[in-house]
Amino acid sequence: MTTSTPPEPAPAPGLFTREGRRRLSHRLEYRALVAVAWLLARLGVDRASAFMGRAWRLFAPLNARQARVEAHLAASFPDWTAEKRRAVIGDMWENLGRTAAETILLPELLRDPARFDASHLPADTFERARGGAVFVSLHTGNWEIVSVPLAAHGLDLRAVYRPLRNPAVETWLAERRRALYAGGLMPIDKTIALKLKSLAKAGATLAILADLKDHHGLVVDFFGRPAQVTTFPALLARRLDLPLFVGRSIRTEGAHFRLDGRWLEVPKTASPQDDVEALTRTINAVFEEWIREHPAQWMWAHRKWL
Repeated sequence: MTTSTPPEPAPAPGLFTREGRRRLSHRLEYRALVAVAWLLARLGVDRASAFMGRAWRLFAPLNARQARVEAHLAASFPDWTAEKRRAVIGDMWENLGRTAAETILLPELLRDPARFDASHLPADTFERARGGAVFVSLHTGNWEIVSVPLAAHGLDLRAVYRPLRNPAVETWLAERRRALYAGGLMPIDKTIALKLKSLAKAGATLAILADLKDHHGLVVDFFGRPAQVTTFPALLARRLDLPLFVGRSIRTEGAHFRLDGRWLEVPKTASPQDDVEALTRTINAVFEEWIREHPAQWMWAHRKWL
């Protein structure tokens, strides 16, 4: 009888290889995040939110994305003065800094229900969603907490999202978000449509951020310019015969928020494709309406337009 020697494991990539540098970068990024989380936890939610907001207001304009933000605002609000644009941009960076701190401290933030005012939601929001629904939102206010009232009412909530490239950071942040999504966080992949179809039929509520650019999406008019947007939420609602709700978070003062939204009519004509396109345009029209109301609370830094 002979025995075989198991193969030796492949050596870890060297520091000077591309893979080695990537792994080192991920480790450093993760350790920096843990250190920042420790510091913010010592401050508490309110002081941490304010601290990060001030830091981002001060340092974020030095980032290369500042020029993109300025260009987007100038094109979207051509009647604004340069002074007004600068003020809104400063407020936007502060809001993003606050959101970053509040995301890191999400479990602590959620322990205080008084921070979330859901009294402006439609009266039928929760009952209508119990049989399955599509909830869409956008990167405004603190988008991480827009599902707080849904979770509080015990809905089977599943979040659809794009995972981060750093697996350690991704796992760490997913754990902090888990309290809001008892049904689980679902990364977008090739099987996501089939998974969501099955979940929706079982009565799950599907939560999707729908304001990022989609290179395979529909071109719509957004602030007077063509933008490529996702049709995914509208497609789910139309194909699965689900109601669709569009919601938002509005920062009212510090780490306090108002949560509101509305149900949208899902068109049902002889042309499903036309229905999906019409609903997608309606979703983005609502987004534009809301951004105009609170321009400093939307994330102007991403690549939205063609």
